[in-house]
Amino acid sequence: MQVYQNDTQITTWIYFYLKGTGSEFLDYKLPFPNVLQHINRGYYIGWQINGYPGTKEAREYFNDIIARFLITFKDYYPEKLDFKPKLDKYTHIDLKSSYELKQFQNLKSIPIKKYVQKRAENINTIDQTFWAIKYYTEDLIREMGFVPYELLEEFAFRHFYHKEKSTLRSKCKAIWNWYNERDWTIPQTRSFKMTRSERAKKNAELKKQRAKAILFGFIQQNLFSNEYKRDGKWNITKLSKATKLDPKTIRKYIKEIEIKQ
Repeated sequence: MQVYQNDTQITTWIYFYLKGTGSEFLDYKLPFPNVLQHINRGYYIGWQINGYPGTKEAREYFNDIIARFLITFKDYYPEKLDFKPKLDKYTHIDLKSSYELKQFQNLKSIPIKKYVQKRAENINTIDQTFWAIKYYTEDLIREMGFVPYELLEEFAFRHFYHKEKSTLRSKCKAIWNWYNERDWTIPQTRSFKMTRSERAKKNAELKKQRAKAILFGFIQQNLFSNEYKRDGKWNITKLSKATKLDPKTIRKYIKEIEIKQ
């Protein structure tokens, strides 16, 4: 955010990058931007907001709006910019208008699961920063199958830079550990109603399927490689090192392959 002061008021600028046509903001009836600049693959967009987020409450409000913007336009690969874009003569610029944050209320709310709403005594007590990081994590899981921890910290530090880094790091670790313990699966709502025993069985089965997929995929890729198989026998030690699977697990699934053959 860029803060400016003149003789009559203080304003704060917020800038984003989107991969789109430049008209997406109209779908949500947002104020017409003060800055709109098309670049090779998308555009920069920015608004001049009345006031300065000097208090904790004001910063929370600003960050909630930012998080909601990122959720609303997630299909357009949004990024919050920590700098003022370099403008050219073709850029739309309006320095006279300024807006209130309440004019951005048409943005989507960060989706909150019903089971969380039931536990919360007041909707305002829900940590929207946590949920923004959580849903970003789930998007990465859908795209990559897992999430490098560094990506979560980078996302959190970039988009919630007014918050304490130690607090953000704590949220990232909690979210990363939660999904890592569940083998990077995104549970359906009903899974939260499972007993511990049911959940343990399901996680064990998912872990088994994941291990099989890793091993069988690796074997298919190296079927004719002498490095992992010689004289018709697989080198369990090398397979374990390459796939990071337990040797016992590999021996078990190798037998399944041999039986099917």
